[in-house]
Amino acid sequence: MNKPTLLKSLSLAAALAAVLAASSASAADGDKSKIKGLITSVQGDTIVVKDANNVQQTITLSPTTTYKKTKGLTGVVHDKVEQSALMPGLPVTVDAVAAGSGFNATEVSFKSEDFKTAQQVEAGLAPTTARMNEFGKYESLAQAEVMFDSGSATINAAGKSDLDAFAAKAKETQDYQVVLQGFTDSTGDAAANQRLSMRRANAVANYLQQHAGLQPGRVRAGDGMGVASDAGAGSNAGARKVVVKLIVDKGVQAGK
Repeated sequence: MNKPTLLKSLSLAAALAAVLAASSASAADGDKSKIKGLITSVQGDTIVVKDANNVQQTITLSPTTTYKKTKGLTGVVHDKVEQSALMPGLPVTVDAVAAGSGFNATEVSFKSEDFKTAQQVEAGLAPTTARMNEFGKYESLAQAEVMFDSGSATINAAGKSDLDAFAAKAKETQDYQVVLQGFTDSTGDAAANQRLSMRRANAVANYLQQHAGLQPGRVRAGDGMGVASDAGAGSNAGARKVVVKLIVDKGVQAGK
């Protein structure tokens, strides 16, 4: 190996070692970090935040953790709030200290307008979750996913074909119900995505009733869920969808 090549190899090795050392240092217990992202889960004193790199960070809350709801463009004005204000779908900034494979939070802050949007989404989420599972006594017989172009709530030809086939199955089913959830990718702000997901759900509900011939009383009001849990970062065609389920009472099915 000639001298220039050897020097180049040594330089690359040194650079790699420096990167590895920096990575190890950043993960050392006690190191302070600022994590910005979206809460995807709240379980007791543990929250999971999907950060800007689309990485799930597990963060532990404690009695000493403080919570702030900021106001205005600068965020200087803030109100102290309780831990119970945290919810899935809320964008947060977490001051944390590394601890093992996760972090311990010293402060969690979020914007007042983001909190209002998350509340609106959660208000639709709870009843939808209950309807999709139907209190454990309903079962799903069929499912369709209708895909949409970015920013659009217009059903394409493939979507209409899938919905026609879904409706044909529903018409053959005794005492059926149809439930719908609309989703978006992660492009755009939370409020706009919430509205778009609702428009998509409503478009599918309207098509099933007005064109596919399903009884209005059998098609329940669609729910806008905002960004899909599997959306990832940016534009994701697989997340721009409405999930439609055909459900029936297990007792009805058993008695057939």
